Amino acid sequence: MSMEREIKRFGKVTEVMPPPNLMELQTKSMEEFLQADIPPDEREVHGLEAILQEVFPIESFEKSNRLEYLGYELGRPRYSSDECRMLRLTYGMPFKIRVRLVTGETDMEETVYLGEIPKMIGGGEFIVNGAERVIV
Repeated sequence: MSMEREIKRFGKVTEVMPPPNLMELQTKSMEEFLQADIPPDEREVHGLEAILQEVFPIESFEKSNRLEYLGYELGRPRYSSDECRMLRLTYGMPFKIRVRLVTGETDMEETVYLGEIPKMIGGGEFIVNGAERVIV
């Protein structure tokens, strides 16, 4: 004696939502964060620009000296992505900021190198120490 159960469905999904393009989401997010293709004086205040504007100005304890942020530059990578794979390097862009030191008598502007920012290649991956990595 076999008993078959009847399955009752009270709803039907007529249309399944297509999954989002996650690679496009990640690459677009990185582009918006860095704003690398936008000239420094035309950048919107979000992403890396917002972080730097939040940190600066930096004042000395007695408020006699102040370090003001003027903008940042992202340079061209020193090595190609293939060279970074072979030499086991990180594929990145030089990251420099323009600052002004304001003292009681003189103001001095200078570009300060802060390090390398990894550059995204192809479909959202980075080359870190010669190996391709995806950072989510």
